[in-house]
Amino acid sequence: MAYNMENNPGKYYQIMHNYQEAQLLFAAIRLNVFSHLDTPQTSDAVAAALNCDKRQIELLLLSLTSCGWVNKQGGFYFNTSETKDFLSRSSEVFLGDALLFRENMTSLARLEQQVKSSGAPKPAYDFLEMARVTVPELYTGRVQAFLNQMMKLYPDTEHPLHLLDLGGGTGILAIEFAKKFTNSRAKIFEAPDVAEVTKKIVRQHHGDQRVDVIAGDFNTDILGGPYDVIIASGILNFVKGNLSDFIGKLSASLMDGGYLLIVGQYPEHEQKAPPNMLSWLSGLLNGVPLPPSSQEIGLAVQNAGLTVADRMEDARYEGQIYRKGAFASDVCSGDVIRSFIELNEQISNTKTNILDFGSEDMTFYRGEIHIIKMIGDFPGIHSAELARKFGITRPVVHKTLQKLMERGLIIKEDDTEDKKRSLLYLTEKGQVAYREHEKYHNEQDKALFDFLVDMPGEKLAAIKGFLDNAIGLIKNHV
Repeated sequence: MAYNMENNPGKYYQIMHNYQEAQLLFAAIRLNVFSHLDTPQTSDAVAAALNCDKRQIELLLLSLTSCGWVNKQGGFYFNTSETKDFLSRSSEVFLGDALLFRENMTSLARLEQQVKSSGAPKPAYDFLEMARVTVPELYTGRVQAFLNQMMKLYPDTEHPLHLLDLGGGTGILAIEFAKKFTNSRAKIFEAPDVAEVTKKIVRQHHGDQRVDVIAGDFNTDILGGPYDVIIASGILNFVKGNLSDFIGKLSASLMDGGYLLIVGQYPEHEQKAPPNMLSWLSGLLNGVPLPPSSQEIGLAVQNAGLTVADRMEDARYEGQIYRKGAFASDVCSGDVIRSFIELNEQISNTKTNILDFGSEDMTFYRGEIHIIKMIGDFPGIHSAELARKFGITRPVVHKTLQKLMERGLIIKEDDTEDKKRSLLYLTEKGQVAYREHEKYHNEQDKALFDFLVDMPGEKLAAIKGFLDNAIGLIKNHV
């Protein structure tokens, strides 16, 4: 009998395959296989190093190869660049211990029994062990995203700042903050047992001169201050009592104009499941409260006199930034002019005159790539128009165009309306350069675009007006 079904069951088999891949990966980490594959090794050599059966290790290595985690050439096996970076103990960002810890921490192996049980919940998470093993994780993107955001808020890294990291665990964010902002101090507030581990990590990273670790309970203890920045990362599940009261407590510890960074993923409202429900489920089954909703957080920060300032969106570090008090209005025209002059000096003194997009054939002087961009933006433009747009002479434009044509990046076509001039177009190779340049700016300019994206129209108009007048001033000076 044939069944006519709308849906395809393929996703269930994919889940099974992913589950088997995960089991294989965790077993290989526990066996420490990847640490022996930084250089090509035979299966016999790996078996001897791990004191394992030769045939079984061969099958394990073949399975790892089939999943793309190990390379095989002839009779030799070796790490991929990713497994060498993250799963070999010789790497500075070895994630094996952290992954095994999280596998155990979030395991749902007893889910059926837990759902049926009405017994007292067990301790949810081992935060002490988490602090010990997750230091490398912080350096795979989270630290970089955090520091980029702090520099966006405080471009002057010599300005003295005071930061508090609530439930900071490893303390790495506070340590790296103090290193980046050289005249600043940071404080990490942790539970007493975890605080001892945090102190050791701070000493290991030579941060104990300007990073303090305070042991206590952030629900009941005085937090001190005032702080320029308070980080509340993954702690709102553990707030006891009224959330508005707790956020009010944080606001009271911020100086006027200071920032509260709330890190985590939260449901839109209390009727919806949290976005990371699966990761939290084992803890929730063991007594951890559900996280508050974005709606609840929004009301709490509003009651505390905080307003939305920015949003952080990184693959593993998502957060909302709130500011205490009205945005600063004590910036004078002299401050703006000085910043603009400094910007021009930085551009004038830059040493990055050559852009390399990955090969000798894709290396350009700035003038060359900007002409490519202009032709890509305005296909059919002519050389006189290029000279006018860039404010340079026609001979200079002609010389650059000649080089680009010789490299096969642009072509000329006769202008049917004016026989004295030619129209300029990008070749296929020129289109590649155009796209690479666009990709480069998308990556390099993201922080500035993010800063402007949520800015009110009147502020954008003021900035645009200033820049238009500044451009006119520069033309007059030239």
